Amino acid sequence: MKFSSKLNGAPSASQIIFPPSMAFDMQTKTILTIIGAIQIFIGTFLWIQAVIVRDAGIMSAAFDLKAPGQTITPEVYLVVASTVDTVGAFNIGIGAMLLSLRNLEVEPAKMVLRGAMILGLIALTISAAFNEIFMEGGPPLPVWILLTIFVSLSAYGYMKGTGNPTNESS
Repeated sequence: MKFSSKLNGAPSASQIIFPPSMAFDMQTKTILTIIGAIQIFIGTFLWIQAVIVRDAGIMSAAFDLKAPGQTITPEVYLVVASTVDTVGAFNIGIGAMLLSLRNLEVEPAKMVLRGAMILGLIALTISAAFNEIFMEGGPPLPVWILLTIFVSLSAYGYMKGTGNPTNESS
């Protein structure tokens, strides 16, 4: 495998993570569109769960695990739902922001993707993993998958994303 690097032929970090055999280019606009849609999807799901369904729904498994045999009163549900709908609204806002930034030039888009990668890593490690390990239950599997895709695409776009045909500057 041949690597091109200024460090005496040593591979760069991006070449190790994404070797030349993965020879495909993804435009930053496409990546920002996908990760923006992921955030809107997660946020909409949370918001609908909290505001429209108005029942423990998908959260019932977590309630059963953490408080077996306990009845969820409307007051307790209201406290939980008010947090869940706020988180959902922030996800929708982040997704809308990412979609609105998808026409940036390559270098500014890569900086946005770096921020998205950091956001996703924090969500995965501090929130999801912490809750899974220490709080006896994290997010459902589809959320783990979506967050992993979000972080992976953000990292790829930050390290290897290419320009859009109309504003290519790399």
